[in-house]
This record gives sequence, structure tokens and C-alpha cells, in this order.
Amino acid sequence: MRALDGAAVRQEWGTITENAVRLDPEDAARMVEALNADHAGAFNLFYVLRKHYWIAEGAEHEDVADVLKEQYERARELNDDLAERIATLGGVPASTPPNLQEYAPVHLEAEHHFDLRASLEGDLEGYATLVASMREHVGLAKELGDEATVELLQDRLEVLEEDANDIEEFLEDDTLVTGGMTR
Repeated sequence: MRALDGAAVRQEWGTITENAVRLDPEDAARMVEALNADHAGAFNLFYVLRKHYWIAEGAEHEDVADVLKEQYERARELNDDLAERIATLGGVPASTPPNLQEYAPVHLEAEHHFDLRASLEGDLEGYATLVASMREHVGLAKELGDEATVELLQDRLEVLEEDANDIEEFLEDDTLVTGGMTR
């Protein structure tokens, strides 16, 4: 990583500053830690969805690509919303590849071009993992009295579940590419 020579560090990674919502600093630290996992997971989900959008193939590639594009855009919005909430709580969102991968419950896949069915199955697993993490963090936010985070996570959970359902519907279709076929 490059250092910004001469730049003043306003806040170090892993620290919590006083926050505008007046959440107790220890509680804010717990919430920031949890949200960084969801933020990093959404970041990785965005990347795998976008990759699959780029390389979708087979008889239904246009329909699948259209859905994946909408989904990766929503994953990116979720990623941004979570990062903004982390900052509001007085934290610093994970932003470097090592930190993102350390925190992310959703894992990136290898660089290879896999068949569409396997790719979508991986996407569905990514959604399931992120949804489970966010549900857990709704509970934490409730415990800490952080209603704005509860609302953010619950609103986004509904969208993630709908997106996962769309992937499941594609997987029910027997025409998805399982190997060898291309556009």
C-alpha cells in the first residue's frame, strides 16, 4: 500500500471516534466490527456477480446477464450504504483488499470461467452467507439500541432475499449451461 507522504492521518484504521448518533464508543466499536463484515461481504458479492454478468453464456445468457447487472448494482449500493453507516458510527470502513478479504464472510471465486450453473450456485451461496451475517447483525443492532442500523439492515435484507430468489429461479431451469457451451 502506498503511504500518502505528508498527509495527516485523521483517524487510524480500527479506531472509533465520537459519533453524531451518540452511540456509546464500545457499542459503536462492536457495531462497526459487525458492519465491516457485511460491508466486505457485499463488496465480494458485487465482484462475483459482476464477473458472472461479464461471462454469462448459453441460451438464457441475456436474461441472466440482465438480472446479474441489476443485482451487482444493488450489491454495490449496499456496500456503499454500509460503509457510510460505519463512518457515521465513528469507524473506518474496510477498504484495502487484505482487510476486505479478512472480514468478508462471502468469498471470491477463482479467476477461472466456470459454467453458468456452477457460477449461479456460488452466487446463491454468497447471498445465503451475507443474509445470515446481516440477520445476526440486526440482532446486535437491536441489542445496542442502534435503530437506524436495524432499519438499514432489515430493508436491505428484503432486497437480498428477493435477489437470491431470482437466482434460485434461474437454477430451476434445465437449460442453463453446465459446461462446454458458449454464447
